Parts: sequence; C-alpha cells; structure tokens
Amino acid sequence: MTKAKENPLIFITNDDGPNSIGLNKLINVVKTITNNYLVVIPEFNNSGCGHSITLSRPIRLNKIEDNYYSCDGTPTDCVMLGFFKILKNSKPDLLLSGINIGENLGDDATYSGTLGAVLEGALRGIKSIALSKVNPIGNNQNDWSSIDRFLKNILLDFFAIDVLKNNFFNINFPNVTSKDILGIKVTRLARRKPAGKYIIKNDPKNIPYYWLTTERSDVIQDKDSDIWALENNYISISPLNLDMTEKVIFNKYKEQFNKN
Repeated sequence: MTKAKENPLIFITNDDGPNSIGLNKLINVVKTITNNYLVVIPEFNNSGCGHSITLSRPIRLNKIEDNYYSCDGTPTDCVMLGFFKILKNSKPDLLLSGINIGENLGDDATYSGTLGAVLEGALRGIKSIALSKVNPIGNNQNDWSSIDRFLKNILLDFFAIDVLKNNFFNINFPNVTSKDILGIKVTRLARRKPAGKYIIKNDPKNIPYYWLTTERSDVIQDKDSDIWALENNYISISPLNLDMTEKVIFNKYKEQFNKN
C-alpha cells in the first residue's frame, strides 16, 4: 500500500470543456482533498475525439486563473501541454478527467476524449482516472448525490493503492440517488458500440449531410461488465491497460509470420 502524500498535486481535465457541471463537481471534490491542483481543459466540447492530438495547426494555452487554464486543442493536448509548459515535466500525483456528462461504457472507451486524456496520463506514468456519469432519460432528475457521497473516498482509495505500470481506470456512476447505490464493482468493458445509424438531411444548397445518432448496439451483458453494473445501480470501476498486444496466441503468430 502506498501512503497518501499530504496536499497531493492533482491534474484535472475533461472533454466537455468549460462551464460543465461535471467539471465543477470534480473541482469541488478535489478541493476537499488538496489545495494543490491544476485545471487544463479544452475551450470547446471535444466529445468523441478519443486520444487525438492537434498536428495541423498551432495550439494556444490561455491562463484564466493561477491554477486554471484552457487550451484550444483536444483533451490529450491539454494533458501534454499542461505537463510540458506548466508542470515543466513534473508528474502530478493523480490525473482526473471528467466528470463527463454521459457514461463512457464498453467500446465507447475507444472514442472518448475523457478516456483519451487519462490514456495520455498513463503513458507518462501518472496514476490516471476517467470519471463519467449517466445522463438522465426523459423527465428523470439529474442526480449527483452518488458523486457527492462516494467520489472523495474513491479518490482517497486510489492514493492508497499501488497501480501497476500501464494501468489506468474508467469509473462510471449511475444516475440514481446515493441511497439507491448498491455498492462498487470492479468490471470489464462491455461490448457496446455506436449502432451506425445516421440522420440524413440536406443543407440549404441541397447537399446531403449525415449526423451519427447516439444509439448503441444492444448486447446482453454478464455481471462482470460495466454496463451490467450501471444498470443494476453499482458504481463501475474498470481497470484498463495500455498494452494492446495480443498475448494469448502471440507465439502462434510468430510461427506463422516470422521469416529468417
């Protein structure tokens, strides 16, 4: 077990940009843990940008307050530029991305800018956590009481554990009251992806355009999956790994393809 540092440095980013209720909630929770934190967020919503970086143009870093900056790039740009320019390559004790407005479950992890930021943190050897919350459906209340009750202790637990190299974490909260939370489950990413349905319309010049809907594929999930946990009122913590190399039949592929 790792002893938590007094007044740890926490790096905060997101993909929803400024004025997000999730970002403000996260900052308020962090303030109860430390007064040593840094916020670097994208100027605009970057949902769905994944682990992308900006190469086609220069990007700018704008200081809003002493420990609060915006960047006109992606969440990954925010992490890279904050690490390089502000922290001078000094590692924070924790990197947090979120709290995303809407869940990031299953295959969505590969599209998510929220996850892209923590992937970058993990690449740099920083203990990194993505945080998301389910959006209300219809007239349901947008309930943040589970965040208020559980998030601080979850973050403190992360300070107390040793995280293996290459690991980072994806945490999702259901949209239910704190009294309805049944517990916390360590989960696997489910198989869920965009259903591939587009709205097709014509612009004023009668040229068609295509807008991807938010529908997802519907697959039955087992009790180890993040989707099952959220649907059954559990907070989901999915440990992820940077190493995407196939290990099970790696040697078989070597036999098939290696040539002297």
